Amino acid sequence: MMTKTKLAELQKAAIAATDTARRIAEGAGPDHAAWDAKARDEYDSEMTKARGLLEQIKTGKRDLEIMDTAKGLAADIGSPTRTGDHRSGSAGHIALTGTSVKAMAHRIAERMTPADDMGRKALLPAGSTVTTVPMLAESPIALGRPALSLLDVLGAVQRAPKYTYLRQITRTNNAAPVAQGETKPTSVLGLEEIDAELHVVAHMSEPIPKYWLEDTTALEQFVADELLFGLRQALEAQVITGDGLGENLTGMANVSGIQTHAFATDLLTTMRGAITKLETVGHEAGVFVLAPADWEKLELARTDTAGQLELGGPVDRAARKLWSVPVVLSLGLPASTALLLDLTAVDLSTDSAGVETKWSENVSDDFSKNQLRARVEGRFEVDVRQPLGVVKIATAAA
Repeated sequence: MMTKTKLAELQKAAIAATDTARRIAEGAGPDHAAWDAKARDEYDSEMTKARGLLEQIKTGKRDLEIMDTAKGLAADIGSPTRTGDHRSGSAGHIALTGTSVKAMAHRIAERMTPADDMGRKALLPAGSTVTTVPMLAESPIALGRPALSLLDVLGAVQRAPKYTYLRQITRTNNAAPVAQGETKPTSVLGLEEIDAELHVVAHMSEPIPKYWLEDTTALEQFVADELLFGLRQALEAQVITGDGLGENLTGMANVSGIQTHAFATDLLTTMRGAITKLETVGHEAGVFVLAPADWEKLELARTDTAGQLELGGPVDRAARKLWSVPVVLSLGLPASTALLLDLTAVDLSTDSAGVETKWSENVSDDFSKNQLRARVEGRFEVDVRQPLGVVKIATAAA
């Protein structure tokens, strides 16, 4: 059975064979007809070996893609907990930042412009490539690293296109000592069933000349990088502020029942008050979501006495923490707004199909102009299980 390790070994061996053939050719001279029998035999042997390895590599890549597709299908079918309302269906954390998204863009580019038998880029005909959404078993925060995006820290769950989950809209704890034989008090969990469905988040590139893609080194990866970055930005904005109308997601800030916290004195005081508000209702402060400008204000905040920066006190720039709570920055927040989340209160749902990339020359007059366009898309929704675990914070006086 083909494995990624075995595939890497085959690729290494193929490169070694082609390097050896190149050295033989350089040593024998540019006139192929003048080569002696030994050089010709050695060159032909290495090239035959390289071609054989190339065929094994192509077959191995196809086998791995089939296995990845099968795993994705199995995850979609899953057990009852996958489409039910249990966090055990969590697939980890969507990773659309850092090395994960770079590797994803590389896979998209590699499938779009594979090398032919001569090692040249050969643009595939119009079609699609499905790349599994990168998932991390642990969020960067759990590993002691700053998170680069809100998506890095939200638990991700694979879902059917339409599904239901349970939301706690109120909580009344009536637990109390009870005498023998007396009726036990009833606490109110306040659960309601929410009907939800995944929504498409997508965009496409402008027309790109076919020969740019064939002739320009890494242009296809640059296009994939930019499209994936745009997808992440749009998805993050929808996760926060989507209004739930039409094909918009229902963002956290627009879910009924979340807490709000007004600006008080200064940003440091305001943020600390939001933590108290979350802890008062039995939730744990998991992450602040701040606009870059507000984080800058906090980093530059000074004490009331000697004018010293607050760094080293409630603000930890290196670890990107505020009042010991991790901070993620987002461009998707409304003006003068921040969020504080209990990370067990919110999930991000997606399907098992991954992020789909398609390219086509059949748009408008692209075919006649020898141009192509790329499109990237995926399906997502936000599940706010416990609205009281979300605090919407005003970062400036009204």
